[in-house]
Amino acid sequence: MWNLHFLTRPALGLVVWALGALPVEAQAPAGKAQAVAIVRGFTNSDIQGTFILTQGDGKSVRVTGEVRGLPPKSTLAIHVHEWGDCRNPDASGAHFDPHKSGKHGHPHDPVGSHHAGDLPNLETDDQGVARIDFTTQAFTLDMSPTSVIGRALIIHEKADDYKSQPAGAAGGRIACGVIGWAKP
Repeated sequence: MWNLHFLTRPALGLVVWALGALPVEAQAPAGKAQAVAIVRGFTNSDIQGTFILTQGDGKSVRVTGEVRGLPPKSTLAIHVHEWGDCRNPDASGAHFDPHKSGKHGHPHDPVGSHHAGDLPNLETDDQGVARIDFTTQAFTLDMSPTSVIGRALIIHEKADDYKSQPAGAAGGRIACGVIGWAKP
């Protein structure tokens, strides 16, 4: 038996994948990879949404989706967090930062200059519905350290100001969904 205690979780996952030990359904689907996150409110069951992440050509990922039950006419932050754990608002850890920038920033800033999990704010309409359609090169869906598979998509209670450290003054976490492979 190998002693792999020195590996971090992401590195261990890559070792397991490289050895072919992952079940077929846990590996990236053939063709254009797609992932899904079904988002639910932590305390408000009216918050429900679905986000689709599609690996584009090259290193871009398109994030599209809709969420309902949010406060009407509001601006709310949405981020990818490091752990895919939605048991409570703090379980998902910090913003996903595979480039080790240690900085919060605007999603249109150069890749590596801010957390990869920094996404554009959601804008709700007068019915409390928000939609997103955004493409980024800050993360991927492939089996690499920049992959968001198994991580959490978090909606915060306030807008992201894109400058305050460490999280853009976005306030508490109100909804969560784990990003997983979508059925091909």
